[in-house]
Amino acid sequence: MKVTLDCIPCTVASFLRLLKSGILPLDEQERAMRRLLEFLSTADYEVSPPVLGREMHRMIREVLNAPDPYKEIKARYNKMMLDMYPKFEEMVKESDDPFDTAMRLAIAGNVIDFGPQHQMDVMETIERVLLANFAIDESPRLRKELEGANRLLYVGDNCGEIVLDKLFLEQINVSEIYFAVRNGPVLNDATIEDASMVGIDRIAKVITTGDDAPGAVWETASEEFRDVLVHSDVVISKGQGNLEGLVDVSGNVFFLLVVKCKLMGERVGADVGEFVVRRSPF
Repeated sequence: MKVTLDCIPCTVASFLRLLKSGILPLDEQERAMRRLLEFLSTADYEVSPPVLGREMHRMIREVLNAPDPYKEIKARYNKMMLDMYPKFEEMVKESDDPFDTAMRLAIAGNVIDFGPQHQMDVMETIERVLLANFAIDESPRLRKELEGANRLLYVGDNCGEIVLDKLFLEQINVSEIYFAVRNGPVLNDATIEDASMVGIDRIAKVITTGDDAPGAVWETASEEFRDVLVHSDVVISKGQGNLEGLVDVSGNVFFLLVVKCKLMGERVGADVGEFVVRRSPF
């Protein structure tokens, strides 16, 4: 997928939200915003949104002189969701279909994202997802594919969300599970440190995409990541960033996400705020 002009105001709004969080003193915020606008004026719009995001956030980290501007936010969401883990675990255990409930919770967790312009309420989304009819629901096929799989690659997305990914993984009986995170800090995307914090390393082999783009980008991913993906029986990809980078990759890939922008909705066939489980290609 390529960047469109609609991505630009969304990018500026996301950066403005970061500035308002207090990451920079007020008298330095204008300089930072001008640097972002200068970058966007000369950026290559032929690349995918995660590629543009990678270069932009490298620039932002340089301007802010902060290797991980979202570090405190990431830790807070991981802790918040871990504190609620027993409640979610009980919901899954008491449900008539633990696999379906855990999958729905994992999809709801995808709203924990500081990239999109329009933020969504986590708890409201969790309550809604448990009863919602998905706009696109290929989960029966996903379940069937997992029943016969030996290797699963689960491509994670954001902090906090990965706590619910862990809960979902505990309902999947596959002998060899890989969980992919970013190779370095970008936005509130999960890294190896975050995966270890929430305990995913105890149920899966944690690898990285080999890249610090806010999404798994096939062209710039590590050889290890690409090898694991190619040789996995099933791939579960969470979120829009991973979809943007992997949508054209061949394989048994299932995209699980909450639609967060109109353009992405048009690509997958759903409206903003709707839930999707869709297998590639599409």
